[in-house]
Amino acid sequence: MYNIFPLFESIRLENGCFHLLSLHEKRMRKAHLKLFKSALPFNLSDHLMAFNPPGTGLYKCRLVYGKQLSVPEFLPYHRKSIRSLRLIESGAIVYPHKFANRSNINQLLNKRNDCDDVLIVKNGIVTDTSYCNIVFGTGSDWLTPEKPLLEGVQRDYLLNEGIIKKASISIKDIKKFKYFRLINAMIPWEDSSVQNIDNIFGF
Repeated sequence: MYNIFPLFESIRLENGCFHLLSLHEKRMRKAHLKLFKSALPFNLSDHLMAFNPPGTGLYKCRLVYGKQLSVPEFLPYHRKSIRSLRLIESGAIVYPHKFANRSNINQLLNKRNDCDDVLIVKNGIVTDTSYCNIVFGTGSDWLTPEKPLLEGVQRDYLLNEGIIKKASISIKDIKKFKYFRLINAMIPWEDSSVQNIDNIFGF
């Protein structure tokens, strides 16, 4: 399966509307050009609409792809509650594209112990959790790691809007912040809960 469709996208579908679709397609084009040395040979919106997406409710549209697109899945979405994070160091991990094979990330997630998720640190610099980009709050500004494992579409949107800013954040910098929030394609800023920085363990 991974050989045929090595990549995937998770797209928020809310009451018939696909969120941040242009940013998803931009990421797909970038990955396709890098991995397959060719332009994306399909239009994302046309492909999704051909499968009659649900018109009401909140869904995760999961689309796996490679040189071709698969049939999208429309899965009712219920957000998991992530309140605590455990710092895990992994100097070797790379995840530059949204690969369907997440075994390296899942291995780190299994080390979370009694926390809800892991916060992955690479060579002393904070990157991402297993499924989300992280944003740290000072009380006046919101800062996200300058070099995440994966540049999420929600992160790109918030950066473009000036709501968050990029910064290099080391382990020792974490204690300077008051809060953190988790974002991804399924968790827009307005749905992202604010957590106390003391809910990050291991630093």
